[in-house]
Amino acid sequence: MDRPSAQKRIVKLREEIWRLNRAYFIENDPKVSEDVRDALKQELITLEKAFPNLVTPDSPTQRVGAPLDGRLPKVPHLTPKESLTDAFSEEEMDEWLDLMRRALGDDKKEFEFLCELKIDGLNISLLYEREDGGGKTRYVYRRALTRGNGIQGEDVTHSVRTIESIPLSFDLSAKRMKAPPRMMEISGEVYMTKAALAKLNRDLPEAERFANPRNAAAGSVRQLDPKVAAARDMRIFCYALDAGSADALGIVTQEELMRFLEEEGFAVERSRKLLKSMAEVRTFYGRVKKGRADLPFDIDGTVVKVNDRRTQRDLGSTAKAPRWARAYKFPAEQKTAVITDIILQVGRTGAVTPVAHLTPVQLAGTVVTRATLHNADEIERLDARIGDTVVVQKAGDIIPEVMEVLVNLRPEGSKPFRFPKHCPSCGTLLVRGEDEVALRCPNPACGAVRQERLEHFASRHAMNIEGMGKETVEALIAEGLLADAADMYHLTFEDLLTLPLFKEKKAENLLAAIERSKRIPLERFLFALGIRHVGRETAEILARRLEWPSHKLTVKERKHLQQASLFAEEERETEVHGIRVRDVLKTLLTMSAEGYAGLHGIGDVNAQSLHDWVREEENQTLLRELDAAGIVALQPEGGALPQMFAGKTFVVTGTLPTLSREQARQMIKDRGGNVSGSVSKKTDYLLLGENPGSKMDDAKKFGTEVLDEETFLKMTSRA
Repeated sequence: MDRPSAQKRIVKLREEIWRLNRAYFIENDPKVSEDVRDALKQELITLEKAFPNLVTPDSPTQRVGAPLDGRLPKVPHLTPKESLTDAFSEEEMDEWLDLMRRALGDDKKEFEFLCELKIDGLNISLLYEREDGGGKTRYVYRRALTRGNGIQGEDVTHSVRTIESIPLSFDLSAKRMKAPPRMMEISGEVYMTKAALAKLNRDLPEAERFANPRNAAAGSVRQLDPKVAAARDMRIFCYALDAGSADALGIVTQEELMRFLEEEGFAVERSRKLLKSMAEVRTFYGRVKKGRADLPFDIDGTVVKVNDRRTQRDLGSTAKAPRWARAYKFPAEQKTAVITDIILQVGRTGAVTPVAHLTPVQLAGTVVTRATLHNADEIERLDARIGDTVVVQKAGDIIPEVMEVLVNLRPEGSKPFRFPKHCPSCGTLLVRGEDEVALRCPNPACGAVRQERLEHFASRHAMNIEGMGKETVEALIAEGLLADAADMYHLTFEDLLTLPLFKEKKAENLLAAIERSKRIPLERFLFALGIRHVGRETAEILARRLEWPSHKLTVKERKHLQQASLFAEEERETEVHGIRVRDVLKTLLTMSAEGYAGLHGIGDVNAQSLHDWVREEENQTLLRELDAAGIVALQPEGGALPQMFAGKTFVVTGTLPTLSREQARQMIKDRGGNVSGSVSKKTDYLLLGENPGSKMDDAKKFGTEVLDEETFLKMTSRA
């Protein structure tokens, strides 16, 4: 066969193979036998071997590439990945409905919902890049990332491309070609069917078998060798497109977004329903719950989304999750187990938590051997004792907890559990704060508190020092190498190699992770400090709403080198724009408790805790040591914003010319203002758009100052 004839045949083969794969994997309508599909693929392989210059990256033969030679790299997402807020009852769903109505300032607002099955798999983002030419707008598969921490994920491009239901390229339909984006990010859930898991487990040694399809999918995606991933029957359901692309393509509803994905050849779960009320949502949920056992894959509930994308924008998101969607999950699975012991754990804030050690029980896909008893009051309420048979479930399908004691099965001679008066780690008398249920160890030098604080400092959402886990922290403390967080930045190869856990490569990786953590987003640095009542959301508020002195800094970077059995350090200077830790300390010290409380989103308890923490000499010393270690905090994109609206209350109403109401609300909050749903005598400004309704009349009644969008934007642009 000559080259022109081969090229024509190759094009036809690729199109036919994709058509048959789509019918089999996506439409669940196999047109031919698997043998026929394999025969066509073998013919294509033969032709491409004969004419290698005709091979293209999106050919069906190119799904399996070379294996990786190391760990999966971390790559930033095109857009941040949010998680869904869970709901487990009709009451929680009704509360969500009320919350959205209050946020929009319309207590009678009706919503249209798109309801889907919540697939129990691994969240994956697929990145496609536009290639123009030949009169077509083609998008080519470039990358696949796990969700990770929402900001960056593991690069699993090599294994995800082996999933045959994922298009390696697609041509944008003509009706969407007015403003095609350069990149598209499509999100979905990689899963494995129950039958595929059973087949996989039959071929694996017993010790390597997977407990459930989700674990199997996650383990398969993270294989370094794509041939291993290709041999496992992984599938994907897609359900999301990045907002910028959806806007550019003129997609106005969630249902239209799903149709777009179908049109372009992506697998979507077809049980979705467009519903007009919360009552219909409950009916859909009940029907899905009843039939879940008959599905070929695992689900753990339904996903409910506001259908209109403009309303989605108006509702916006919290720091963690969209306000316009809920995961309406099935009630937690419950099992019974026997308490073999009750152990007290001391957390980073000194809180003492009782944990029940249990006889092993399979629960929600994993083997559970421990469950929280929360606090001393909960133990007393349950009257939980060693030897009791208890009902256990996973709170939110994640954290195992004891729900009930089956008293009739209690063994004779059991004794009530007496909560100690002293810290189980250091012996200090435990205290209970006003309006608190937790007992705490007040000793800042407590070994258990120190252990938890150091683990927290190095954790994923804080400084993200990979390799600095529980066992490593324990070993370093035991060797006298780690007393506080600043000591992490003085560890050497020689220090680490004294530990039985470490060989050369592991030591090199940990020291590299410590070095990387010296350039850290400000909000993550603030969270890493472990200040009581300062979680991730509060840390982000502080990072964005306080004025931090930022400088162009020349900093030293170390690279640890392994040469034969000798270790050395290579040091170089680099410039970064950031905030020195000494300036973090100075800024925090200038704020009063009242000043913190004046920031929207920070309550009195958070404010007092911040104020007290930064004035303790031990904490000031820690910050100075971290500064000396060379840590530089990086300010959030856009920098700190002037708090021009501090103490002011706004109401936003009507349709604004360019801003969504949620964008306007966020701009007000970022500048220290409060946003209310109704006009009262305490309202300072009414931000007015078209079709404002009754709020304009209320503003006249109370003499509230009325702003249009142009005036508002001028106010926010002032230095």
